[in-house]
Amino acid sequence: MTARVRILMALAASISLLGCAAGAPKPQWATAADMPELATFGWATQGSAERPLTILDTQVRTALAAQLTRKGYAESADAPDFRMSYELVTYEKNRSSNPVRIGIGVGTWGGHVGGSVGTSVGLGGSEDPKVRAQLQIHAVATESNREVWTGTTTTFGPGPDAATVERAVAGVMQGFPQRGR
Repeated sequence: MTARVRILMALAASISLLGCAAGAPKPQWATAADMPELATFGWATQGSAERPLTILDTQVRTALAAQLTRKGYAESADAPDFRMSYELVTYEKNRSSNPVRIGIGVGTWGGHVGGSVGTSVGLGGSEDPKVRAQLQIHAVATESNREVWTGTTTTFGPGPDAATVERAVAGVMQGFPQRGR
């Protein structure tokens, strides 16, 4: 392989990696500076009347309980040190697609090496409405009734499966403090 082909292949790989990495925001979280020593968790009630748990509620609670248990916290229904709550925020995101597309290709066939660059122009951009969701998780100290931790997931499509919910919760809960630290 010639040096020119290696350079073209490295350039194509770099461009594709940059394209993949650019669109994925990271989970975010914030911890109160004086977060007290907490050992047990429970669940905050949503509103005055307990509403039935949806499938998504069950998936989120299961994933949250597993993450908190791994971090050394125990669930308590009677008198938890803090209560967990969460909300799923949905919004519609209109994404305009760029009508100009550029493609780069490098390949070999039978000892010959070739490269190409192609462009295409569509007839105007298109609006692509997408419903997106974001999971916001909160921990509130029971005694002081004060939020001590909050985290937000990256966006995902509505109606996610259990594996997607587990990954989203695990990503956010990376920022939740390990018990005893």
